[in-house]
Amino acid sequence: MLPLNACGSSTEETEASESTSSVRSSNGESTDTQEADVSEESAEVEALPFNASGLLGGNAKPDLPTGDEGEVSVIQVGPLLKDSGILLFAFRNNTSEAISHVDWTASARSGGSLVSSGTSQGTIPAQVASGEVGLAYIYFDNAEAIAAKTEYEFSADSMEADTSSYNTAPLKLTEANLVGDAIVGGAVNDTGAAVTGPYSVAIYCFDGNKLVDYVSDFAEPDRDLEDGDTVTFAADLYGGKCATYAIGVDGYFS
Repeated sequence: MLPLNACGSSTEETEASESTSSVRSSNGESTDTQEADVSEESAEVEALPFNASGLLGGNAKPDLPTGDEGEVSVIQVGPLLKDSGILLFAFRNNTSEAISHVDWTASARSGGSLVSSGTSQGTIPAQVASGEVGLAYIYFDNAEAIAAKTEYEFSADSMEADTSSYNTAPLKLTEANLVGDAIVGGAVNDTGAAVTGPYSVAIYCFDGNKLVDYVSDFAEPDRDLEDGDTVTFAADLYGGKCATYAIGVDGYFS
């Protein structure tokens, strides 16, 4: 578990195409979402409760903003964990279709100057339904250069949520327990298709509605799973606190 070094929420302005969205966000004490201009043909998407798909495990039930109509938009920017170089954030899929393989890039600008850029390392859940919230982080290689007052600009690419080969595959959490300094649990392949590893375990810690920390690990066994097969994991918190958390486990379709 890593110490917190910076905390912030977001104010977004979104410009997007069918497959890519861009969001500007700056650190602040509250979240203020600005609605983007969308086509008159865009149908309004219902903002679903957190973990509406039931794919995630854990006890976190944050109440998060609705985001921009017709877009995949960032709805909260959490702390920058400088020891690991990661910036936590939440987003919502307000498009009419489920998405998967969501790849984010972000740039950090301070005092008008570009100081860093980075990419995401996966999202949970691995497939995000229409109206659903996803969690992710950006890895910055030079996080120590990013000041507390920094503006971030996000951009996302995604794929259609299906079972095509090497598309991201969400496993469904069956159990998650805080045991000493670890979170121990299991997940099942409930996709109806064969999946392959490695099986990433991502744990996002919350304080109320706010993202505060992140832990990752891998589930075993690392072999191909048929529909109904299971994996287990024990993610060490390294003495950190994560009483309220959301967990996702994912692999890839074979």
